[in-house]
Amino acid sequence: VMTVKDKVFFFWGGMDTLAIILYCLNSVQKGRMPVISDALSFIDLWSAHSTLVPGALVLLLFALDLGLLLSFILSAIFFFKRQRCAVKFALFQEVFRLISFRCSVAFFPLLADVTGISNVWVNLVLFMISETLKLYSLIYYKYAKKGVRA
Repeated sequence: VMTVKDKVFFFWGGMDTLAIILYCLNSVQKGRMPVISDALSFIDLWSAHSTLVPGALVLLLFALDLGLLLSFILSAIFFFKRQRCAVKFALFQEVFRLISFRCSVAFFPLLADVTGISNVWVNLVLFMISETLKLYSLIYYKYAKKGVRA
């Protein structure tokens, strides 16, 4: 029998795993190598900016996005192994998700892609639902009785 913690951790570990898979599939579908093509595009964009400020901003955004993407691997491992640090790590990650506008519920962007919905407002609502669901479930787990079965 799975506890509430097991279910919450399994779900969020699965969402991070799905996000990694979707990122890789999307890159390959576009004829690109995951991470490598992004790094090469960043280098091209960086060299196109001769002034320091826009170049530094491009570097910062690239580093944040790449760091968040790579952190999904750690996050998935922490959740699947049911490690206590998973919740703190996910809450730390949440700051970068908000900056980069990356949904925690990886099904939402996939659903938007499949249905062809590209409305900014729909995407914003899905993003807000996604992050509210994640924060609520992690806070619920944190304060739920230990060993609660559901």
